[in-house]
Amino acid sequence: MVAVATAQSAVSQNLGLRQALLATAPRMRKKLGNFSSNGAPGGTTRIKLFNVGITTRILLQVNLAYTVGVAAATLSPKAPWNLIQKVKLTDYDGTDRINASGYQLWMLDSVRAGTQPYGYNNTSAAQVLPAPSAPIAVGAQTAQFQIEVPVAFNPSSDLRGALMTQTAVGEAYINIDWNSLMYASANADAVFNGAPTTTITNTVISVDVFQEYLLPQALSNGQVPLPTIDLMTVYEFAGALKSADNIAAGQEKLFNYPNVRSVIGAYFNFVNNGVMNAAPTDISGFRLIANGNNVLREYGATDKLFEQRIAGGISGFSPMSDLRPGSYFELHRDLPIQTALYGNVQYGITPLAANGGNQYFEVGFESFYTKGSTLPGLSQTS
Repeated sequence: MVAVATAQSAVSQNLGLRQALLATAPRMRKKLGNFSSNGAPGGTTRIKLFNVGITTRILLQVNLAYTVGVAAATLSPKAPWNLIQKVKLTDYDGTDRINASGYQLWMLDSVRAGTQPYGYNNTSAAQVLPAPSAPIAVGAQTAQFQIEVPVAFNPSSDLRGALMTQTAVGEAYINIDWNSLMYASANADAVFNGAPTTTITNTVISVDVFQEYLLPQALSNGQVPLPTIDLMTVYEFAGALKSADNIAAGQEKLFNYPNVRSVIGAYFNFVNNGVMNAAPTDISGFRLIANGNNVLREYGATDKLFEQRIAGGISGFSPMSDLRPGSYFELHRDLPIQTALYGNVQYGITPLAANGGNQYFEVGFESFYTKGSTLPGLSQTS
């Protein structure tokens, strides 16, 4: 009983400090710079975060200059976000908070924003936000899109996962690996598709990076409100995993949930011979399974898409109310899946068709977990 009371007291204290921090800390936004020195297809760009405040959000604005030659291009099913092969946010002690492809991160952003798809430009005749934009006509072109790298679960109300960057010890950074495959015919992994004669040349990539953070202020009693539990909690998106084994028509493929995590979301996309098709074409069913035989949730193909549309908060009448074909998610925000309490938790997806070639599932898990040691700078300021 004493331990329970102590835990409840710590949670209550954390909530009070979180509210005090949100009520008093100025919201800051700093441009880290424009980075292009290594911004070539197949290269890597590394960006160090500024050691200021409590970081809650990072925004990337990606710019691509290129030339379309001979014949007009088309955008691949994952473009333009798959220009980012992988983005990794690493904190002071080497923990990867975000490790995902650009397309996976776009899926996550769409779900977090409650709008599908996140980041699409205004669809009226006079566009207010001309991005994401990726022209496909022959000639010199410029593409641009924005994508969010989440740090805190909700910067305005729930600071779980916020990163203590107010320290002189160590460094936190983002690594961006750029896709080396700019063009391929009928291949979702390429940025551009098109005719066999289409070419993409003269490619130059740059990225503007913005860091958003809270700047803690001392209260009237001299205390600086730092919600320790929030700052010791990692909000993780573990993706960048491609699984190509045991894919067969009519055979359920199982994916293991990560161990010792509070899982709040699972994300999948299916590339079938280079193509991404909607569920009724390529997928026949979905199941969430605990301990090998306890089926917690079960879906057919079309009702799964319907549930995803509801989860997006969209009425369903908008032509942009769904994610790209072949993209799926399972949410546990109301009651996280505590994988430490189960022998195993798995998600089963049954392909209706498996056409070989470039064929795989890309998988990502959104979770919370608590760190076991104090972050740099926390003990000095608490």
